[in-house]
This record gives sequence, structure tokens and C-alpha cells, in this order.
Amino acid sequence: MKLRPLLLWGAIFFSGIVFGFIVKEYVSQSEPEKPARAEKQTLEDSPLVSSTEISAEDILLEQGSEGALDWKLQARKAAYDQDNGLVVVERPQLTAYFGDDRQEVYVRADAGEVDQQNDNLTLYDNVDGRFGMFTVQAKNFDYVGAIDKVVIKGGVSVARPDLEVNATAVEIDLLSRQMVAAGGVEAVVSTSAVGSDGTSEPDEQAEQ
Repeated sequence: MKLRPLLLWGAIFFSGIVFGFIVKEYVSQSEPEKPARAEKQTLEDSPLVSSTEISAEDILLEQGSEGALDWKLQARKAAYDQDNGLVVVERPQLTAYFGDDRQEVYVRADAGEVDQQNDNLTLYDNVDGRFGMFTVQAKNFDYVGAIDKVVIKGGVSVARPDLEVNATAVEIDLLSRQMVAAGGVEAVVSTSAVGSDGTSEPDEQAEQ
């Protein structure tokens, strides 16, 4: 006689389990699927980040030897390219000193690259400079400190009050102060002077 209640409670318990399972399945099917969590993107994975690792604004680089300052370079922005060992600069302004009399060279450009370890630097795009009485305009300016030379390339114009030289490239020896121009060289020498008759003599132009 005690077996029937036991079977009854067993049937109720089993039906409860089945009902709970049906409810759980219904709820899981009726809930919208949650989107899979996106993997966290690190800064290194971002396509906007290059191999450049260190950057700064309003920087000053200096290079010297034997207690004397050889050159200094100011820039609006700078970033270190670790792969190539270069400092990439924006809006650089270079001031260099050479010779026993510490003659000054001043050059500015839109951008540049500095290899401070090898004492080399390149400035490019809208190069505008000053070297003693000379003014310089070009597309590219290379300073090679190891041999004390400057190589200027791309639509070069070197001028002083009595002379203007246009060429594809110009090399300047900073120690001897000799300038060698190459490639479509055109020189205009100003010989304007008041003669005995009170007239001005015309400028002389030479092409190579």
C-alpha cells in the first residue's frame, strides 16, 4: 500500500524535471544571441601605428666634438624610427658651425631625417638656407659631417648680391668653401656699375 504514494511522488518529481528542461530550452531559444566578444586590439596591432616607437614635440638635437658645438637642429615634431636608426623630423631648422671662424649655416625645410650617430642629416621639401652671403633654395639638402660637405639637389638656386647660380646639384666643401655645381648650370654675374657716361652696364649671363 505504501508503494503507490512513492510512485506518485516519483512521477511528480520526474515531470518537474522534464518541465524545467522544456522551459529552459524555450527561454534559451527565445533570447537573442549575444554577439561574440571582439578580440582586444592592442596598440601594436593598429594599422595607424608604424614601426616608429618614440615621438616628441618641440625637440632640440645637438651634435658636437671636442667641446665645440657642430650643429643643432630644432623641429616641431620628431619620431624615432628604430628599424633604420633615424630621427624623422617635421619642420626642421638646422644651424651648423664650421671652420676656425665658426661660419654659420642656417637651413630650414618641411621635413627631414637625422642620423646622429654617423653625423649625417637630410632635409627635404622647400629647403631654404643661408650660408654667409649666400642664400640657398632647393628640394633636398644633405649634410655629411664626416667629410664636412653639403650636397644640395633638385632645382638648386644659390645666390649672393653679385652672383646667382642655378643647377641640378651643388656640392659645397665646408672647409675650403669651394662650391661645385653640376647639371644644367646657369650663372648670372651682376656687373652693374655706373660707368663714366653715367649708364649702367648690363649683367652677364653664362650657361653650361
